[in-house]
Amino acid sequence: MSDHLGETIEPLSLAEKGRTLSGQLPLRGLDRLCQSLQDEKGVVDVSLHFDKDEVGQPRVMGRLAAVLQLQCQRCMQVMEMPVSVDVRLGIVRTQKQAESLPGNYDPLLVSEQPMTAADIVEDELILALPLVALHEMKSCPAAEALAERDEQDEVVPQRKNPFAVLAELKKERND
Repeated sequence: MSDHLGETIEPLSLAEKGRTLSGQLPLRGLDRLCQSLQDEKGVVDVSLHFDKDEVGQPRVMGRLAAVLQLQCQRCMQVMEMPVSVDVRLGIVRTQKQAESLPGNYDPLLVSEQPMTAADIVEDELILALPLVALHEMKSCPAAEALAERDEQDEVVPQRKNPFAVLAELKKERND
């Protein structure tokens, strides 16, 4: 069954019922994620299935896909970064439960506060962002300038070590 992604959800209840949420979310509605983006245009394709695993652990399994507009830190221009995230969350109510989750789940800590599927999606996409966004070197507009700079660095003769004379004196003294 497919439900609307923007509505308030109760993950434990959805897991009990074995529900699936799927559809698209506009990136512009994900405020925290948008702080890292150069452009808020686009959507996230979402498919989240709530159920219980074979030992009764409530969980959220699914997939997220989007194309994010980031700033390349090499050339400072906009770059498109396709993102595909496999979601594997164990639904827990306490930190102690989170610590005892099997290693194949990340915790989804739920409380009495209302939550939306967009909250889950946004957290997972933020975690998928690279620490430093960079074009591939062959497609980066700054690649040619960097290659020229590297060539110039190779041409510069190595400077003589100013302490080489002292090393020679020490060597002669020990002989």
